[in-house]
Amino acid sequence: MKSVKQAAILIGGRGTRLGSAVRITPKPLLEVCGRPFVEHIMLNLRRFGFTEFVLLAGYQSKVVYEKYALESTFAQQLEANIEVVVEPSPMGTGGALRHAREHLQDEFLLLNGDSIFDFNYLDLSNCQREGEPDDWLCRVALLAVESATRYGFVDLDGSLITAFREKPKLPQSGLINSGVYWLKAQMIDAIEVGPCSLEQDVFPRLASEGRMLGRTYKGFFIDIGIPEDLEAARANLSHNLRKPAAFLDRDGTLNHDGGYTHKIEEFKWIDGAKEAIKLLNDAGYLVFIVTNQAGIARGYYDAAAVETLHDWMAGELCELGAHIDDIRYCPHHPEGSVPSLSTECDCRKPNTGMLISLIERWNPLMSESFMLGDTDQDAEAGIAVGIYGKKIEPSSILQEVESLLE
Repeated sequence: MKSVKQAAILIGGRGTRLGSAVRITPKPLLEVCGRPFVEHIMLNLRRFGFTEFVLLAGYQSKVVYEKYALESTFAQQLEANIEVVVEPSPMGTGGALRHAREHLQDEFLLLNGDSIFDFNYLDLSNCQREGEPDDWLCRVALLAVESATRYGFVDLDGSLITAFREKPKLPQSGLINSGVYWLKAQMIDAIEVGPCSLEQDVFPRLASEGRMLGRTYKGFFIDIGIPEDLEAARANLSHNLRKPAAFLDRDGTLNHDGGYTHKIEEFKWIDGAKEAIKLLNDAGYLVFIVTNQAGIARGYYDAAAVETLHDWMAGELCELGAHIDDIRYCPHHPEGSVPSLSTECDCRKPNTGMLISLIERWNPLMSESFMLGDTDQDAEAGIAVGIYGKKIEPSSILQEVESLLE
C-alpha cells in the first residue's frame, strides 16, 4: 500500500518586497492564475501521493487559518488533510519548524510557500543513492541557474553540500537552493528554542557536519518574491505547469500478460517497466495507464480487485521514486456475463473514451504526448485522439521510452 506522505509549507514571511500587495494577504496566498499561489504547490504535490499538508503560518496567520483550517473546501477538492500551525510570534523559518515539531512525521517534505520547483519529488524523498552517507538529516533539491544574484550559491562535493555562499554581485552561473527539502524530523531536535533561520543558522551548521545532501534537478522554477516575478507567474504559471503525457497500456506492456491478471501474486513486472515510468516522471511527463479489463464483464473478478492491484503497483513504483498520475480501465465487453457490463462502449480500446477522459481532466500538451501498448488497438486509440501511437514489442517499454525522450 502507498504510505502517507507529508509536506510542510513555510508561509509565514512578510514579503516586504511586494509592498501593498501583501498588506492584508500573506505572499503565498496571493492570487495567481485563479487561485492562491500555495494551492498550485499543493496540487502539484498531490500528484506524487502527498495527502498530508502542514501550513506553517505567521504573518497574517488569521487569513491562512480561516481559509484552510476550518472545513476547507480546497482540502476536500484535494482529497487531502490540511493543518495550519501558527507561530505565537515571529520565529524565523527555523523557529517555525521547531514550533511545529509535534505535527510532523519522522520524514517529510519541506517547501517554501512563495516558490515552485516542478520536478520529481519522489526521487528526492524515496531514493537512497549509492555513495550517500546514511547519517544525513536533510536532502536539498538544487537547481542550476544562469545567474545566482538573487539566491546565492551552494557548493557541492559529490553528494555532500559543503557550504552556502553569499549572492554574487555580478551575474554568475551555479547551483542554488530551490527551497525544497526532504528532512528527518530528528534534525528539528537540534534547532535551538527561539527565533532562528534555517538558511542562515541551521543549514550552514549541518553542512559543516557533513549531514546535508544535495541533488540537482531540472524543471520549471519561479519565486514570486519580487513584483516582476509575481506578474510573470500570474501571466504564465498555468502554461508553464502544463506537461505532455505518456498513455501506457498495462497488460503486456508494463507486466507480463498471463491472461486476466488481477491478483498481486500473479502480477510480474516486465523488466525495465518501472524504470521507464521513472524516466518519464523525471522528464516531466504525466504518466497514465489506460487498460481494457474485460475480466470484470466476464465475471472473473470485480472492480475492487483492479483497484487493489493498482494500489499495490503504486506502492512498488513509490519505492523506486516513481508514480502513475492517473488510471482509467474499461470494465466492458459485449460478450461478458455481467449484464450491466456486457455492452459496446466508447472506452474499450481502440475506442478513445479512456484517453479523452484523461485529456479533459489533465489538459496535457498533446503535441508531445504519446500512447504505447502491445496491440494495434492501443496504437489506434492514441492516433485517434491526435497523439503519436505505437504498438511495441514485448519487453521493450524501457527502450521505447528512452528513444522517445531522446
